[in-house]
Amino acid sequence: MNLKEWAASQGVSYAVARKWYRAGVLPVPARKVGGLVLIGDLSEQHAGPGSSVVYARVSSADQRPDLDRQVSRVTQWATGQHLAVDRVVTVS
Repeated sequence: MNLKEWAASQGVSYAVARKWYRAGVLPVPARKVGGLVLIGDLSEQHAGPGSSVVYARVSSADQRPDLDRQVSRVTQWATGQHLAVDRVVTVS
C-alpha cells in the first residue's frame, strides 16, 4: 500500500504521514520506490514467484476513468496470454 492510502486508513493526513516518513518516525516499515513511498514489509508486497501482477497508474485524479480502462486492457491481455492475474496494483 502506498503512503497516501495508509494515511487515509489510519485517519492521518497525508502531509503528516510524509513528515513522519521524512523524520524516520513512521510507525510502520516503509521504503521509497521511485516516487512512491510504500508501506509494509517487502515480503507482504511481493506476489511471489510465478505470479502475475497488473500495475496501472495515472497522473491525476481526473484521469481515474483512464485507470480503470488501463486495468481492464492489461487484464484482458494477460488472460489472452493464459496468465492468471493474481493481484492488481493501481496508483492515482
